[in-house]
Amino acid sequence: MDRTISRWTLTRDSLERLLTALDPDRERASAQYEQLRRRLDALFRFWGCATGEELADQTLDRVAVKLMEGAPVPRASLEAYVRGVARMIFHDAVRAQKQAQSIASLPSTDVDVEVEYALGTLDDCLALLAVDDRTLILEYYDAQGGRTIDLRRSLASAIGISPTALRIRAHRIRQRLEACVGGRMKRSASIPH
Repeated sequence: MDRTISRWTLTRDSLERLLTALDPDRERASAQYEQLRRRLDALFRFWGCATGEELADQTLDRVAVKLMEGAPVPRASLEAYVRGVARMIFHDAVRAQKQAQSIASLPSTDVDVEVEYALGTLDDCLALLAVDDRTLILEYYDAQGGRTIDLRRSLASAIGISPTALRIRAHRIRQRLEACVGGRMKRSASIPH
């Protein structure tokens, strides 16, 4: 399941919150919503996106969810906030498009073999970690979607450290894993096959 889709799914309550933020009067709020959606579509198309309507919907969905989560956005600043979210959505779309293009340009058989080898190497490096470190890093990165912060807080609490100490510990373990995997991958690349 795509984490970003589940994280930013629009609900009835979040839509109501967005409409209320646009205008207390339901008719005017609906008209402003449609006008904002059209302007976002035009903005995305101006930036060169063929999927302007889809990105406009994603932007408004994300704004609605953020407002529902309690993002402090004064009514006078709402449109500027929406444009800022639109800019992030645009950059995400461009990044995703570039990744898709770069993946599509690679020969698939080599990629599959390299990915399988890298995953096997990661498994080997994980096996070299102490049991506590391996458990911590796997649980740290197992968190999904919008619950990441809560799950990491509860993990920190369960092992009796602060969330900051948990981040530092996870970062150090990840550095060791990256060095292990990187070293093995480098050695493998230098060995003629």
